[in-house]
Amino acid sequence: MSVLTAPITTVMDKTQPSPSGDNHDYVSYARYLWPDPSKPDGLPYIQRDGHHNLAQVARGDRARLWDFCGTVETLAKMWSADDDSAAAERAAAWLRAWLVTPATRMTPHLNYAQIALGHDNNQGHAYGIIDSRCLTQVTQGLDLLSDSPFLTNDDHSAIRAWFSAYLDWLLTSTNGRGEHSAANNHSSWFLAQVIAIASWVGRHDVARELCEEAKALIAQQITADGRQPQELSRADSLSYSHFNLEAHFQVAHLAPTLGLDLWHYTTPNGASLRKAVDYLRPYNTAPHTWPLPQHAKLAPGFLNDLLCQADQVWTDSNPKK
Repeated sequence: MSVLTAPITTVMDKTQPSPSGDNHDYVSYARYLWPDPSKPDGLPYIQRDGHHNLAQVARGDRARLWDFCGTVETLAKMWSADDDSAAAERAAAWLRAWLVTPATRMTPHLNYAQIALGHDNNQGHAYGIIDSRCLTQVTQGLDLLSDSPFLTNDDHSAIRAWFSAYLDWLLTSTNGRGEHSAANNHSSWFLAQVIAIASWVGRHDVARELCEEAKALIAQQITADGRQPQELSRADSLSYSHFNLEAHFQVAHLAPTLGLDLWHYTTPNGASLRKAVDYLRPYNTAPHTWPLPQHAKLAPGFLNDLLCQADQVWTDSNPKK
C-alpha cells in the first residue's frame, strides 16, 4: 500500500478501551512480561527478558504511534525532495489527526505506557516513555514541512502547543522524572527525545542543559575500553549495546546546534562515544562471535548505520583496507 493512501489510524482505534476510560490516552503493554503459569489468572505478570510478548504488545497503541511518526517523516521527505504536494497534504492530514483534531488527537502524556498487568494498579511505567522516541521523526518532518501550504498557522500553533505540553509532562511528571534518572538506555533515549522536542519548540535552555547531562551519562554508561555494562547485563546484550549507542548518537547529532561537541568528548574516566563504537565494530560482520548473551539473532551489518556516521565524524576511524 502506498504511503499516500495508507489509512490514517490513531489512538482512537484501540481494540479495547483505555484503562483510563479515555481512548485519547496512549496505551501500551510491557514487552517482556508474561502470564505467571502458577497463577489461575496469570497475575501479576512476570518478567522474561529477551522474550517478546508480541500478542500483548499488539493490544496497545504502539504500532499506530510508530506508523504515524514514520509516515509523517517519509511524506515530509517526499515534499522536501520533489515538492510533492500530495505528500505534503497527506502529512498534514496525519498531523491534524494525531495532534490537532479534538475527536482523534492523542493527549500529550504517556501515563499508560507499558502497563505491566497485575502491577501498580495497571498504571503505566516510567520506562514506557521509550515508546515515544519516534516523535523526533515528527519534529524533523515538521521542519521539512515548514513551507507546506497544507498546514495553516492554526495547525502550526496547535502542534507546537501539543509538543510544549508533552515536553512539560516529560520534565515534571513522576514517570518523566523516573525515566530521566534511569541508569541504562532509557535515560539515553529520554535525553534524545527531550532534547529534540525542546529544541523544536524553542526551549533551547532546556535542550542545552540536557546536552550537558549527556557528558555525565557517557561517563556513567561507558567504560574506558568502550563497554556498556548496563546493557551487557541484558539477555540481548549486543542488541542493547547497539540500541543505547543509537540514542547517544542522536544526542551527539543535536549537540552542535546547541554549542556542544559530544563526538570528540572524552570523560575523566577515559570513556567516549568513539570507544563504544570501536568496542562493537569487530562484531558488525560476525555478530555470532559475540561472547556474551544474545537471545535474538542479528544479521551481519546490523551496525552499518552507526559505523557510517562514525566514519564521517572520525575520518581516521575506518580501518585501512
